[in-house]
Amino acid sequence: MALEKMGRRKFMKSLSSAFLGVVGSHLWRGFPSAHAEKKPNLEYRTLGKTGLKVTAVSMGVMNCSDPSVLLRAFDLGINFYDTADCYMGGRNEEMVGKVFEGKRQQVLLQTKVHDSDEKKMRASVERSLRRLRTDYIDVLIWHSLHSTKEVSDPRLFEFMTKMKKEGKARFTGFSSHSSMASLLQEASKSNTHDVALVSYNFTHSKNLKEAVALAARSGIGIVAMKTQVGGYKKEKMGGLNPHQAALKFALMDQNISCAVPGVTTIEEIEECAAVMRTLLTEQNIDELKKYHGFLQGRICTFCGGCSGECPHGVSHQELLRVVMYREGYEKDQLIQEALEERTSAQNIEICSDCSSCSVVCRRGINIKAQMKLVQGLLRFS
Repeated sequence: MALEKMGRRKFMKSLSSAFLGVVGSHLWRGFPSAHAEKKPNLEYRTLGKTGLKVTAVSMGVMNCSDPSVLLRAFDLGINFYDTADCYMGGRNEEMVGKVFEGKRQQVLLQTKVHDSDEKKMRASVERSLRRLRTDYIDVLIWHSLHSTKEVSDPRLFEFMTKMKKEGKARFTGFSSHSSMASLLQEASKSNTHDVALVSYNFTHSKNLKEAVALAARSGIGIVAMKTQVGGYKKEKMGGLNPHQAALKFALMDQNISCAVPGVTTIEEIEECAAVMRTLLTEQNIDELKKYHGFLQGRICTFCGGCSGECPHGVSHQELLRVVMYREGYEKDQLIQEALEERTSAQNIEICSDCSSCSVVCRRGINIKAQMKLVQGLLRFS
């Protein structure tokens, strides 16, 4: 495989190009061990024009069902937590609310609302407030936007403005898993979004980095998700554990306000927290090279490098998220939630009736085969 044969120098050059040359100036002598150093050297960054000071490594709660992990994150000093109304059927928000009851002023909570009519959206926000045991949400995110039209939808602005005026949300924004560069560019044109939650990792091209910089200059706070590209366990990778390297690589970009890795254990949150204020090493570069090879042809990394468009308008990246949830996260609940979003079932039926796929992945993913896998998962769910 070409990537597996890629030399370290060539790989470092490709990474440097993606990050406009910053890798070479950020080499150092090792990460502190998460096990040896239990208290991280906290790093705070400003979340765009919100002015909120957030820990560079924060926490994505989506996959976590263990309250002790949240408590450990809090003990480590992590102050920003990302959840959503739909995660675990609402149980995720409930857990967050219970854990941080009595600690509300010491944490910042971000949750999400799905696009619907105003009555349903209001009901969703009210449920979130009850589950989170709070009177306000620090950052309310419009969940999983796909197009520039959605980013500039006046309905979105009107609803979010009402939430602010009514004191239900301090700041608002949107999340996206696909077409992120174009969405950030569109969002940068207006003064309406405070925060953007986007997939951002070492596999992405410099186009996304440039869009992130543009959005950050416009005052949008950038929260990075999917920083570890699928969250594969080291047992699946022959003992390779590149997650600290991948997380630090994302945080090298100072336009990223914080990252929200989706941890599920105390060991994982300690490992991620230990990344703060550390620099990338030669060993980390080698780990990322090996991880890059492991990912080749395996899952969609949301790099935005695919060519061609579906003539039926199917958002293939949204459907390929399901494969990541199955192969990387190993979370059936996430699969079900993803397939329930929007018109996923209809789209996968369109794909099943299509004799060939006009979308080509530059990283070697057989998209047609992946669509068949998603179709099987849809039937199973």
